[in-house]
Formats: sequence, structure tokens, C-alpha cells
Amino acid sequence: MEDIKTLIDQMNEEQKELVLKSFTNEEACALGIQMYQKALKENKPIVISITKNRKQIFYAAMEGTSKNNEDWVRRKENTVYDFEKSSYEMKLSMDLKQDDMWNRYGLEKGDYAQAGGSIPVFVSGTGMIGTVTVSGMAQSEDHAFVTEALKTLK
Repeated sequence: MEDIKTLIDQMNEEQKELVLKSFTNEEACALGIQMYQKALKENKPIVISITKNRKQIFYAAMEGTSKNNEDWVRRKENTVYDFEKSSYEMKLSMDLKQDDMWNRYGLEKGDYAQAGGSIPVFVSGTGMIGTVTVSGMAQSEDHAFVTEALKTLK
């Protein structure tokens, strides 16, 4: 349990460091292209989604992905929009509480994912305005891929 608490604390610090000065549609698309190129180079079978205010700004599906990955992206994004925390932090929080989101908050499994890979985009002075989401690898890898991409905007 202590390891989970440590991971959650690290994610909270990470999230504070990832607050951006701006996040325009152009910046979102540039980030998406950068992520796409990295996934292509590293042969990652992932779906990449970037949204602002629940509106799709960038989307790409690499070879080897399926409709299932698209569904995971949608569900992870719903989790982030509703809780304004990364989907991985939500998963770990529920593990720590020995509970799940569906039971604790009365959510539908078909609409929310308790798995890593989606991170909220916060803009200084504005708050949360969007999400950057990946699906296709292990949840910790999905989360790390998004985190590393967002760090390039700092």
C-alpha cells in the first residue's frame, strides 16, 4: 500500500509540474504529431487522442490497434473529465481504497475506465481544459508515454 501512496504522491507532483501556459489547437495538433512520430519510430501499437473541452483535436491509430483501443480511450477520457485527475491516479486511488469507481461512485463500466493512460491538461489561470490519452500498452507505459510528451510543452 505504501508503494501505491508513493506513486500517487509522485503523480500529484508531476501534475503540478505539467500545468501549461497555453494549449491552443495548434499546440495540441503539434503534440499529437510528435507523439505519432515517436510511436511510429518505436513501433508502439497505440491510439492517441487529444481533446479540448471534450472536443477531439487530434486522433491517430497506429497499426496493430483495434476498436477496443478506441473504447478504452473514450472511457479513460471520461474518467479524467469527471475527476480532473489522471486515469492512472484514479486506478491507484481505488486500489488503495480496495474499491472501484463503479461501486464507489455509481458509474457505468461501459463509460469509465479505471486504467492508466489519460492525463488532464491544465492551463495556468484557467484550470483543466482537455486530455491527452493513449491506449495500447500496459497502463503504466500508456501513462508514461503521455507524461513524457506533455513535458516537451514545458
